[in-house]
Amino acid sequence: MCLKGCLDLSPPKVTHRRNTEALRTNLGEDWKRTVKKKLIILSGPSGVGKTPLLKALHASYPEIGMQSPVLYISRAPRPGERDGVDFHFRSEQEIRTLPQERFLVGKGRVVWQAVDMEEVRGMLATASLVAVEIFPTLGRLLLSHPVVREHAGEFEPRTVFLSPLDQEELEGLARRFGNRQEAVAAVMLPKLVGRSLQQGKLLTLAEWDDLRARAMKAFEEMELGRDYTDVIVNHDGEDSVHWRFTPPLGDAGRALRRFVEIIKE
Repeated sequence: MCLKGCLDLSPPKVTHRRNTEALRTNLGEDWKRTVKKKLIILSGPSGVGKTPLLKALHASYPEIGMQSPVLYISRAPRPGERDGVDFHFRSEQEIRTLPQERFLVGKGRVVWQAVDMEEVRGMLATASLVAVEIFPTLGRLLLSHPVVREHAGEFEPRTVFLSPLDQEELEGLARRFGNRQEAVAAVMLPKLVGRSLQQGKLLTLAEWDDLRARAMKAFEEMELGRDYTDVIVNHDGEDSVHWRFTPPLGDAGRALRRFVEIIKE
């Protein structure tokens, strides 16, 4: 029986500040005057940690002031997600019929996504850093979109891929599992299951099929990520407790610090 005064295992809000404070000192409050404007495409397999990475950036480096468009997506909200804040949650039919003169629409993994290019246009006019978390094929289309070509002349495009494995790890696992796709799926499936359980979901047959499909798509996304300007290896998936710290611990923290370095380069 645990009495009052037992060890509190809940993570503190502030910890291991040394590396983070060093980066923040280098950035400085005047970073916008010294760092080139950037348009960042952030991609990676489902569950690899893209969303917590962006949230950790906001929490640990609020001075950076990154802006991101709210994407449209054809899945149900996850626990804690808010319509119009995290995503615009719409049906597949609604997304596929959005007007093409305004929206960039396409399928990524097992869901459809859309980007309001008018929202992107507004951000390019007012922000110094714009980041779009998006499936790789749609990221390429976004960078070649007329709105970006016309209004992002002052921005340096950077494509950042968050990878669950480095190449040596991938080859080693491929020898064990017989092929690369199954090897990456074996790494990603537990992360996806862990995320679902943290969100309080029941692992129904439909949920399991969705998670399995996402895991099997991971290697395909890693192949697309080979052409990205920057690859960040992160072993702490979205389900990792390391993201609960500010700044994050472990690989999550290293991924965040590398992301900040890319921003300030």
